[in-house]
Amino acid sequence: MKTFKFYLCIAILIAPMALSAITNTDSTYLKVMEKTVLKLDSAKSVNELQTIRNQFERISLKYDKEWLPLYYVAYTGIQMVYYSPKSENNEAILETVKASLDRLNSFTNADKSEVSTLYGYYYNGLSMTNPAVNGQKYFNDVISNYEKAIKLNPENPRPIFLLAFYESFLPDFIRSKRDFCEEINKAKSLYQKEQKTIEKPHWGEAFMIQISAKCNK
Repeated sequence: MKTFKFYLCIAILIAPMALSAITNTDSTYLKVMEKTVLKLDSAKSVNELQTIRNQFERISLKYDKEWLPLYYVAYTGIQMVYYSPKSENNEAILETVKASLDRLNSFTNADKSEVSTLYGYYYNGLSMTNPAVNGQKYFNDVISNYEKAIKLNPENPRPIFLLAFYESFLPDFIRSKRDFCEEINKAKSLYQKEQKTIEKPHWGEAFMIQISAKCNK
């Protein structure tokens, strides 16, 4: 299986592009979530991500019925790994990410397509930390979670383009019959339809646009 070092570029190019879903009527919650997600948009280092993650953890503890703060705890942890793929802290970080995802999965009001996408993204990161061992070990987990996310919501562009990108680096004999450019263009169209509101997570469009350039040559 090819090296997974390409995942590092994901962290640089993928960022949340809109504010998260907030249904709580508490104005303080609304304000603090908006402020923290905006900080996440502009984060450029592991230290910044760690500070932001700590903030999401505090929000999650205070508003423990809301799923989005915990979602961002997990997402930000994964991003920390992509920003520093050789860090000796990655194994511990990913352990906490998995715990957050498992808790998140128990929320009945959580967007299950987004949760499954984050599981796939987590296994991507886990594969990257030790490609020789984890690439093959977690291959099915990456694929199955992205496919589950697409099945749960075919209109969600994130798992569509992430799966296409992941498969594009696999050996030919392992790849599915999905056409890379067709899937990328599908995701691009879905991103264009998405309403950039505060109702749900929105991230990945910048990176998707970047890799879609290969299909226009």
